[in-house]
Amino acid sequence: MVDLSEPIKIAGLEVKNRFVLPPMVRNLCTEEGKVTEEAVEHYAAISKGGMGLIIVEAAAITWEHRILSKNVGIHDDALIPGLKNLADGIKAHGARAFIQINHSGPKAHFQKRFVGPSNVPVIKNKVPEPLSIEEIEEIREMFVDAARRAQTAGFDGVEVHGAHFYLLSAFLSSYTNRRDDEYGGSTENKAKFTVDVIQRIREELGDYPIILRINGMENVVDGITLDEGIQISKIAESAGIDALHVSCVVDATYNPGIPPRFTEETMPEFLKGYPYDCCIPVAREIKPHVKVPVIGVGMVREPQFARRVMMEDTCDLLGVGRSLLADPEFVNKTLEGRDSEIIPWKDSE
Repeated sequence: MVDLSEPIKIAGLEVKNRFVLPPMVRNLCTEEGKVTEEAVEHYAAISKGGMGLIIVEAAAITWEHRILSKNVGIHDDALIPGLKNLADGIKAHGARAFIQINHSGPKAHFQKRFVGPSNVPVIKNKVPEPLSIEEIEEIREMFVDAARRAQTAGFDGVEVHGAHFYLLSAFLSSYTNRRDDEYGGSTENKAKFTVDVIQRIREELGDYPIILRINGMENVVDGITLDEGIQISKIAESAGIDALHVSCVVDATYNPGIPPRFTEETMPEFLKGYPYDCCIPVAREIKPHVKVPVIGVGMVREPQFARRVMMEDTCDLLGVGRSLLADPEFVNKTLEGRDSEIIPWKDSE
């Protein structure tokens, strides 16, 4: 059993409690990706509310392949001063500040060019162009440059985004990766791009903390199975990550057109007892197979559920997202037992 108030270390970096704000794209920056005062205030309020670790959303390593029009950018050195304001605003109130670095690949909503491992779409009518090996190597270095900017800006670490069918995730999944070269085929080959990114960041930045976010399982025909999720986790740990953030793809309604393997009525036994969209039981299955801290996430709406998850030893840290949008003080109120004072999140919001 883990108490939510207990501190934990990630690569020697102490996080004051077990709560994590997972990346949620808020679209609060400028059209050029510059951090705004509104963005700083948003994250500072959550830090002030008692959060242990904040992971800033999907910062674009190349502006052409961001997720939304006012995404956080980390693709240019000129953005470092604004990123520093963001990191400082988070750390001023006691939370650790990480930033997620991402290439949208085959999944975004407005870009002109969609790219991926193969020409398999994850958005209707948006067929990605398969990347050449030369392009893969160029993008790998973009991840390294982004991590360097994060370190320079004062972030405590980075999270490499390898989930939700963005670029690295698309390489990890057999649904989207149909390559027959060194980046396709076996699980090891499909993980090569991600491993190369991790190892190059480590080469350049030494012991700078790295979290990897993955789909531990995908409810997609030919997608990542739980066994593959475990294997990917072990490969990533060997590559040098300091923590593992286990997400998943469960509800096909968020991925229209992608064929699901199961429904809420036919889902695997290990998922039962949790909300259908919840990835926490996937983290629970992966946790015994790695030594690094594991972050679980999904559908944490009430403090009672947060406590139950940690009592059941499903993960080492717990992601709480939308509940913080309704009440930035969710963490303090939960830790202080002020459950009745929490402003609830409504899924209709």
